[in-house]
Amino acid sequence: MVVSLLTAFSLVFRSKHHNNITRSSNVLFVALVIVMILSCATVTKAFVTPTIMKRARPVAVAAAISDNNATNKRVMLAANNDLSTSSSLSSSITDPSTTTSITTGNTESTPLYLAEGLIAIHKPLTWTCNDVVSYIRGILSRDAQSRGFEGKMRKRGKPVMKVGHGGTLDPLASGVLVLGIGKGTSKLQSYLEGDKQYTAMVELGYETTTLDAEGEIVKTMDWNHVTSIDSIREMVVPKFTGKIQQVPPLYSAIRVDGKRLYEIARGGDEKEAQDVEIPMRDVEVYKVEVENTLSESVIQSGVVDGKKYKEAVHEMEAAAAAAAAEKAAAAPPPAEDVQELNDDTAGKKRKKRRGNKNKGTKKKSFFDESTVPTVQCDSSTDTTSFELPLFTLNVSCGGGTYIRSIVRDIGYEMDTVATMTGLVRTKQGPFLLEDALRKEDWNADKIYEAITKIE
Repeated sequence: MVVSLLTAFSLVFRSKHHNNITRSSNVLFVALVIVMILSCATVTKAFVTPTIMKRARPVAVAAAISDNNATNKRVMLAANNDLSTSSSLSSSITDPSTTTSITTGNTESTPLYLAEGLIAIHKPLTWTCNDVVSYIRGILSRDAQSRGFEGKMRKRGKPVMKVGHGGTLDPLASGVLVLGIGKGTSKLQSYLEGDKQYTAMVELGYETTTLDAEGEIVKTMDWNHVTSIDSIREMVVPKFTGKIQQVPPLYSAIRVDGKRLYEIARGGDEKEAQDVEIPMRDVEVYKVEVENTLSESVIQSGVVDGKKYKEAVHEMEAAAAAAAAEKAAAAPPPAEDVQELNDDTAGKKRKKRRGNKNKGTKKKSFFDESTVPTVQCDSSTDTTSFELPLFTLNVSCGGGTYIRSIVRDIGYEMDTVATMTGLVRTKQGPFLLEDALRKEDWNADKIYEAITKIE
């Protein structure tokens, strides 16, 4: 096109300055001008117009979508404000210039919890409190997923379903365990510090490392000078009622120098366990009763029979030791090169496990809730009676009180030693033993029905 223009101007210039230009040259000039005009029109249609339209289309589309989004937001706002209708709102908005269809809906998401608050759970024998928490959390998590909850069940490696407990019970104790579900977990601190009631089974004459039936016997003393329940009652009631001081058990969750006491006790360093200084604590006992009976409801909760428990554990340990010795005697000695390889492998494993905080702190249990030896009810009466060296304690106390320590100190006051062989928590805050949800009723429907809701 540029060449054509230059040619045309050249011809015009010659026509003005040279007389020898003929009429045919003028005709040629006109023809070139016409060709030039047609060429410009063709180029414009083929290249310029599509480029302009291509650049303009995204702006027009974006403007159309923006208009649709604004309209969509207004429709959703109107739907949210309309609380009187239970049906979902659906509207289709079509923009003629873009033919883009946008559909909106107000569908209510499935909740994670059907109820949030506090619940009294019956903790079975041999279960830890964390076992119960994990079990209940699993039930409620599976229920949420079955109802269509689509959120993640874990966030940063931690469960989204909030479940916690409001006061530790030892594995060989049973009874009321208050759990918090959802918002209820924020109320658990008051149950850690609040009032509790216990019924404990006590046996005179020996003391264990754990101050209960689970530990090894470390001390024995004669108890025959204790002749009656009345003599124990006369000493215990005034001495152990009101504000008292006690030293918590070595096997407890109290922290000393950043470590829990049971971690020190089970850590394998006997010298550290012997040298640890456990600070004395101030606690309050509101009421203590010395009896020689257990009620049927307490026995059905689960009270360990200390004598049968010790005998069964002794038999199991002896059988396990005999089996291990027999296996070691029958095994051929390893080759020297294989032994070296095993040593290297063991060293690597030890190195990997060095950061495990719970190493050596969890003791293997010989029983579960169905096989642990327990006290049985006397079928002829509503209560079961005992004779010395066995007796029972009913204790009402504030938070932080260790019944095992009270039993130990009672033994010392009676010039002998004593061990708590069984324990049942009969009350925690307003929750009673008969309120506690039993394991056979642990399902989502009954758990949600039993929750005391927190607003």
